Amino acid sequence: MTGRRGLVINDEQMQMIDGVLTKLQRVTASKFVALVSTSGQPITTSPPHADADILSLAALAAGSFAATRQLAAVLKEREFSLLFHEGKESNLHVMQVTERILLLITFGHETQVGRVRLYTGRAVEVLKPIFEAAENTTGEERIIDRDYSREAGSAIDSWFPGEGDRQG
Repeated sequence: MTGRRGLVINDEQMQMIDGVLTKLQRVTASKFVALVSTSGQPITTSPPHADADILSLAALAAGSFAATRQLAAVLKEREFSLLFHEGKESNLHVMQVTERILLLITFGHETQVGRVRLYTGRAVEVLKPIFEAAENTTGEERIIDRDYSREAGSAIDSWFPGEGDRQG
């Protein structure tokens, strides 16, 4: 019998994750940033209070990403790791963090797509090891130690210029 892997996020990890989302939203001037499971379940958002439309967006984006995975398979690609939708008023950028976690970001046309891609990529670099550790823990293990937390905090501050002195 194989054990079922869960996603166990401790308070320290959640604070780091929320800090990354808050800074990402700020430096990209985005309307909304969220982390969701590939099944469409929201994990956390920035701003923190999501309404029903945002929760629907999470589920629909996860479904769209699943369809994109199938498109990649048909084209004999290993994967397509991001999805971008451009509208008249809003844009949606979806990027894979881990096999089971997606990062969604919505923004208007006043925000440059290149800026979103740059900072989203940097955010994923910080988020990926946190979620990989959380996906592989039973809740009794402490994967992320204080040294890693300090280093990750410094990396976050250096990747999002001018944001290190403010509390998000």
